[in-house]
Amino acid sequence: MKKIYLFILIGLGLSLNAQQNEFLKPIKKDVLEYQRTSKISPSVNKTVIYSNTFANPSDWVIAHDPTACSLDWQVGTGLACTGSYPIPTIVSTTASDGYAMLDSDAYGGATGGTEIEDSWLTMASPVDLNGYPNVVVEFETQYRRYNSENPYIVVGIGDGSGNVVWPDLDPSTDITNMSNVFYAFPDWSGQAGFTGNATANPEVMQVNISSALVGLTSTQLADIYIRFNWTGTWGYAWFVDDFKIVEQAANDIQAQSGWIFETNSNGAEYGRTPIAHAGTDYDIGGSVVNFGALDQTNVTLNVNFSGPSTISSTSSIALLENDSSHTFNSSENVNLQVGVYNGTYTFSSDADTADANNVYERNFEITSDLYSLDGLNVHPTNSLDLSSLGSNSWSDAADGLVCATLYPMKQNEVINSVRTYITSTSMANSEVVVYILDSLDMVSGMFGNALFTSDLYTVTANDVSQGYFDIPVVTLTGWDPNTNQNTWANLDVTPGNYYAAVELYSAGNTYDIRILDDETVPQPAWQSVIWYPQDQAYTNGNAFAIQLILGNNVNVTESTLEEVSVYPNPSNGVFNVNTSLNETLNANVFDVAGKLIYTSTLSNSSTIDLSNFGKGTYILELSNSKGSHKETLTVQ
Repeated sequence: MKKIYLFILIGLGLSLNAQQNEFLKPIKKDVLEYQRTSKISPSVNKTVIYSNTFANPSDWVIAHDPTACSLDWQVGTGLACTGSYPIPTIVSTTASDGYAMLDSDAYGGATGGTEIEDSWLTMASPVDLNGYPNVVVEFETQYRRYNSENPYIVVGIGDGSGNVVWPDLDPSTDITNMSNVFYAFPDWSGQAGFTGNATANPEVMQVNISSALVGLTSTQLADIYIRFNWTGTWGYAWFVDDFKIVEQAANDIQAQSGWIFETNSNGAEYGRTPIAHAGTDYDIGGSVVNFGALDQTNVTLNVNFSGPSTISSTSSIALLENDSSHTFNSSENVNLQVGVYNGTYTFSSDADTADANNVYERNFEITSDLYSLDGLNVHPTNSLDLSSLGSNSWSDAADGLVCATLYPMKQNEVINSVRTYITSTSMANSEVVVYILDSLDMVSGMFGNALFTSDLYTVTANDVSQGYFDIPVVTLTGWDPNTNQNTWANLDVTPGNYYAAVELYSAGNTYDIRILDDETVPQPAWQSVIWYPQDQAYTNGNAFAIQLILGNNVNVTESTLEEVSVYPNPSNGVFNVNTSLNETLNANVFDVAGKLIYTSTLSNSSTIDLSNFGKGTYILELSNSKGSHKETLTVQ
């Protein structure tokens, strides 16, 4: 029996500004756009007893329960999920010569199947496991869980005469006392089954079937079959390839996870934290599983972060029994400075010290003004897992879907702008509205109480090309008669929890838009949420790439070139620049993040055309040998 040892339990509740909200809303089914890396752990030294790449469909027997469904597995090349909510085809090591797929989504249809589906894929010929008391099933897979489906690995035990007894499985089956039925996606957190959102594409799964072999006769051990059994009422698709039966390694501890988060932060791990909002006390830890056949002694976790300052932590236990896991955690006082921290979590034991699957990587950045829950361009490239949500995620949420990310503020702060990363499939002419809300107002859908609401912004082709758009968090505060300019101010906030939220409009899926969702690091509930139109808040985002840029850089009316006028302002994007100076002007235009987007040389009477850059606020700087002029421009 699997044994789980926990050194510390990590609370995942979220303390909201006005109340404690701890329950999880249901996850809605959506169309995913994946940008996920593969997770294929390097093999340790082991004996391969049997392998199959699905190049020959006759190696497998396909069947289903005729009283339950007519859904069947498929084996071949070019297979793709064709349902209403497809997931990508597997990109396994030997996908070119064939793989297996069960397309539950296509079978269920647009509204979902209600009947119990029970389908299986079985080895056509048995394997002889005599002499192998410790055995592991390995396979590459691509899978995403939706509802109550249960993927199983089932061990069939024959009698040498062609008779094999198989269990009757359905979604309500209790497999606790079944020695020959195993979850296909082992979860080492202590809860049975696959509880994550999705696998990578592909991901290697290892299922220890040794317990099914205990007490068998030599005749039975020579007549072993493995079956992939899927049961449920409606799911996505399950892809399988590169199937192996291997002898379990004697010594094989495997890194499962690693983390670093501020103490009392409910376990949230921000990819980027401004130095003003970073703490000094952090929890550092990780989890390890002993997947080897032997107990392991002196199991140790060494954590080292390189960067502007050094962070380190060491924890150990004397014994980790086979088929067991352990969670390490320690509290450390750290001296953080601005810069990127690259962390390596190395697990070792007396007998296992050098395998690549002993190591986990985790990076984060301390910044001067950029705040992001996501770790885009910070995470190690080999671990980045991205998906997305947007206007075409659900058929009845094409317009009005809100995606939001939570940001705690430790002190008074100025929010300058919101930067949102979008997929390459997003379309120009989609429209968005940005909100800054108190956390309780967000989960309650009280958008009328927002501290800031932007004008409707139309996404441009340039936004899609660069992969993000910026919306300034500014409000018009008045008019300066001395400079004949509008005056603007960024948003001041006091300490507390705030959501940066983006509302999406696609004109009924005419111009769809999707926001990147970083799933590399598991985040607590309510760190990212959606508001479903005419419905409620759901906590089924992980780390939406909706970022905050802090600091004040508007309300500038500086002018040393008094003989310059810029009008109309606001405008539709075209601004007239007039001067009586007999000297050309150098013109530079910056977005609210300080990025130079336009440069030109102007004469006494010229125009600046910013219409291609979209609605928003920009900073114009004019200069010549006589001085400079700085002005805020607004494109409506």
